[in-house]
Amino acid sequence: MATAALRAILPLLLLLALFSVLGTDAAKKIWVKNTNWMNSANWDRGSLPCSKQVVTFQEKPNPYAVFVQNDVSVGELVLPMNGEIVFADDLKINFGSFINEPNCIAGENRFVGGDPGDWLDPHNWRVEDDGNVVEPMSPDDASSPTSAADDTSGFPVLHAEVVPCTYDTVIFPENATYLVSLDHSKQIKHMEFTGKVYKRTPDFRKFLESENGKMQFKLGPSGDIAVLGQDCKDLSGCYCGNEEHMDKICDLYGDNCPHVTCGDPITPRGSCCPMCGSVLLLKYDDTFDIMAFQDRLVEDFMPKEREYKGRVKGRVSKLGPPDDQVQLVLVDDAPGASSGMAAVEVGKHVASVIEKDMGPFPTYGVTKLTIENSNVGHVAQVAEGSDANTVLYIAAGAGGGAVFFVAILVSLVIIMKKRREESKGGQNDSSVRKPPMSAGAGPPGAAGQAGGAAGPSGADKGADKGFENPVYDNPIKDNPLYADIPDDP
Repeated sequence: MATAALRAILPLLLLLALFSVLGTDAAKKIWVKNTNWMNSANWDRGSLPCSKQVVTFQEKPNPYAVFVQNDVSVGELVLPMNGEIVFADDLKINFGSFINEPNCIAGENRFVGGDPGDWLDPHNWRVEDDGNVVEPMSPDDASSPTSAADDTSGFPVLHAEVVPCTYDTVIFPENATYLVSLDHSKQIKHMEFTGKVYKRTPDFRKFLESENGKMQFKLGPSGDIAVLGQDCKDLSGCYCGNEEHMDKICDLYGDNCPHVTCGDPITPRGSCCPMCGSVLLLKYDDTFDIMAFQDRLVEDFMPKEREYKGRVKGRVSKLGPPDDQVQLVLVDDAPGASSGMAAVEVGKHVASVIEKDMGPFPTYGVTKLTIENSNVGHVAQVAEGSDANTVLYIAAGAGGGAVFFVAILVSLVIIMKKRREESKGGQNDSSVRKPPMSAGAGPPGAAGQAGGAAGPSGADKGADKGFENPVYDNPIKDNPLYADIPDDP
C-alpha cells in the first residue's frame, strides 16, 4: 500500500485512549440521493405506487431521469413531458387494478424526486474508508440511506470532510439515476459513475457534455469537476479543499446539530456544530509527517501508560490556508453534564506530552500547540423528598487545558444539614468558600504560547484539584462523581 496514499486526510479513532487509525487510502465518498422509482422518498405519498394508483411525474424546468429497477404495478402511467424513464433489463410493468393488493389505496401518486441534490450538502454523502462503511442512522428503507453527516457512532463529524475532498474517490453506485447540482469548481481523485471509473478530467468531461451527463449533472456557470487521478504527496498531509465553502455547507446542513449538554462547547474547524470535548491545533516544521505523528500517538498513549474512563474518539485532519495547521478533535460518549470531560483529560495529556517534546529538535515535528476545551455542563437535579430547587455547581480549572471536573448537584436540604454539622464542630458559615459563579475562570489557554504548559504544573497543581465544597470534606477524594477522573501525571 503506497505511503503517499496514506497521507490524505484520515480520521483517527481513540477508544479508552487506545489510538487506532481508521482508513488507509483516501476516503471514498458515496452519493446517497437518487431518482429511482423504488425509492419511497421520491413519491408524494411516501410509498411506492401500486396497482390502483395513477402515476404522474413532477414537471421541472430541467429534464431528469427516473430509473425503474424492478417489476411494478400501476393503474395508469402518465409519462412526463420533459425527461426520461430508464427501465432495467427484462422488467415488467403491470397495468390495471386486477392485481390483488388489499392495502393499495386508489388515487394519484406523484413522483416528486426531481429536485437536484447540491454537491455541497453533507446529507447527500456517506463515507467509506478501506472498505469499512461508516454506518449511518437507520434508514427508512435501503433505497434512501442516510448520510455520514447524521452518523451516530460517536465519532466527531467534520462536515467539510463529509463532502468529497480533493484526494477522495467519488462513487455514484450502479443501478440508479441521479440529479446533482454543482455551481463551483471541484477537484477529486477518481470518479466512479454507475460502474465506470474515470481517472482523467478529459474523459469525465466528455460524459458531462453528453445527453446522459447533462440529464444527471446540472452545472452552474462556474460548475466543473476535475479528476486529478493522484494521491496526496505532502508529508504533513493534504487539506480537504472545502474550507472556502463552509458557509454554504453549513447552510445546507441546516438546523440539525445534536443537543450538547456540556458548558462552553467548541466548534472545530470544518464542523457546522458545537461539540463537547477538546480540540488541539498544531503548528509544525518541515520534518512533520502526519502518518508518523499518528503512529506516535498510538505508541505514546496506550492504556499501559494511563487509563482514561469513557470512550474517547477523535479525528486528525490537515487545515488549509490561512491556518496551515493539523487539528486533533477529541470527543467521548459520557452522558449529561460530564459529556466531553474524558476527552478534555485526554487532550490535556496529549498536549503536555507534545509540549515537553517541543524544543530545538522536536521529535514530533510540532513547534506550537494550542488547545480548546469545553466545560462541565449544568444539569438541574432535585433531591428526592425535598421541596427545594437549589442546585450547587462546582467546576475547577479554567485555562491552559486544565481539568474540568464534573458538576456536583445537591439540594438545599442537604446543604443546610451539612452546614449545621460543621457549625457544631467549631466552624461558622463565613469559613466556607463559595463556588465560582461560572464553570470556568477564563477562556481555554494556549498550551504553546510563551512556553506555557498544556496543563497545570508545579505549584498550580494543587489549585487545580477543585474548590472546597461545603457538602463534602474533600470534594475530590470523597465524592464518587469524581471517581472517573485520573490523577495528574
